[in-house]
Amino acid sequence: MAEKFDKKKTAIKIAGKLDKKSDNKTSGKLVKKSDSKTSGKLVKKSNSKTSGKLDKKAANKTPAVITTDKLDKAEIKKIFNIFDYNGNGILSLAEIDKAVIQIYPYLAEDKPAIMRAYRAADTSQDGFIDFKEFGRLIDLLHYYNKLFQIFKKLDLDNDRRIDFGEFKKGHELIGINVGSNKELKAKFDEIDTNHGGYILFDEFCIYAAKIKLISEIPQDAKEVQETQETQENKKQ
Repeated sequence: MAEKFDKKKTAIKIAGKLDKKSDNKTSGKLVKKSDSKTSGKLVKKSNSKTSGKLDKKAANKTPAVITTDKLDKAEIKKIFNIFDYNGNGILSLAEIDKAVIQIYPYLAEDKPAIMRAYRAADTSQDGFIDFKEFGRLIDLLHYYNKLFQIFKKLDLDNDRRIDFGEFKKGHELIGINVGSNKELKAKFDEIDTNHGGYILFDEFCIYAAKIKLISEIPQDAKEVQETQETQENKKQ
């Protein structure tokens, strides 16, 4: 009887040791797995932060060029690579917007000018700007920004459109000098090509190119002007 009891006691001890050993191994694996996951997350987070810092550092070193006319292909490619955050060789509107904020902060708030430049530079009309279109984008960003500054002076209530009342007060800013209210309204209607009762920024840009409101109008803007005029004539 005593012998049976001793065997039972010994078996319980051995089982207990095995259970503990098993628990320790399982616990160790879980800890390692947990540590590995945490480590992975920390590495990813660290890489993400490092990448962000590198992007900003590169952007800060990039000269805020206004035109690419005097730059060689290698210099333009360096600037293009700063814009191309995901490195796929084409620029989305989101990438352009992000790069403008970092490289050209003085343009960042003028979203209509950025949008206009993006659409005008996208000659392939695929929704992206490739390297061949990039020089055009830089030129147009600054050209349309200049126009937007004039547009904002006319847009007194900052709703990004010019009504006839605002036009009457500021028409001389765009070189319009007429003798009567009727002539002024006719000029307003001429610029308001969609006849919506307001002059939108796109309409303003078309008229500005037509009268050469800014003398140093880039060739790219002239081409956009001609394309849009052709499209308007087809609609009529």
